[in-house]
Amino acid sequence: MAYAELTDVRCHYRVQGSGAPLLLVAGLGRTIDSWNGITPTLSEHYSVISVDNRDIGRSIPRRYARGTRDYSSDLIELLDHLQVDRVHVMGVSLGGIIAQQFVIDFPDRVDRLVLMSCAQHFTPYLREMLKLMGQTLRRFPRPAFFRMMEVLTAGPPYLDAEPNRIDENVRHAMANRVPARTFGRQLRALSDSYMDPREYRIQAPALVICGEFDPLIPHCYGRRMADMIDDSAFVLLEDAGHNPLTECPQRVLPMIISFLEDDGPAADPTQRDRESVTSEPVSTRRH
Repeated sequence: MAYAELTDVRCHYRVQGSGAPLLLVAGLGRTIDSWNGITPTLSEHYSVISVDNRDIGRSIPRRYARGTRDYSSDLIELLDHLQVDRVHVMGVSLGGIIAQQFVIDFPDRVDRLVLMSCAQHFTPYLREMLKLMGQTLRRFPRPAFFRMMEVLTAGPPYLDAEPNRIDENVRHAMANRVPARTFGRQLRALSDSYMDPREYRIQAPALVICGEFDPLIPHCYGRRMADMIDDSAFVLLEDAGHNPLTECPQRVLPMIISFLEDDGPAADPTQRDRESVTSEPVSTRRH
């Protein structure tokens, strides 16, 4: 296990593979192990840097995060510790919001950006969703909370095809033993975060990926976010929910790799090597 002694956290991280650095930023309540299903593939192409966010997994905070800017500062300190000048960045859900903050704070350190299942602004709908999650976290038994989250985030075709998955995923979440108070602190940091529209400038080419059946952060917000990024491509994954990397990695990973390996402007990644990407329809939008 590798640790970096940063200003506000003893940060647990992993580096796997070789090639251009790729920083993975995990979502709400997710530890470094949440990437285990995809790092073998990504590490064939990249030097994959994964991290337990402050106060999650094996990362021990000296001060709790008060917003996404705190998580962003941890990431830049980690890259400095690793002596990495520039990276590709991929963030999912909360990790996608942190990734946006990171590229806004440190634009000269990011080559390409992948944003999945996230938004750039907390609308009334998204704030109500955060309140719902916070209330059920406080009042539900842990297994019931994790089951609710599994149902809320999964695409119906995913659960309908393999209904036993929900029990497996709940058992896995329980085994990770992320304390409820840790979830709560992440939710508060998320709800207290604010990106000033006047400062929202993302210069890196960006690939925005959303699931068709994501009620947690509906794809309309991802499309709106892509519209605000000058050099971006938007991909809507049919039948997917909030966790495409779990539900359909065979469709998503080739898109991501194709995008990251392109030196030019962001473009529709489904139009290159289409047979290796997906055999199912994908809606896209270019910028």
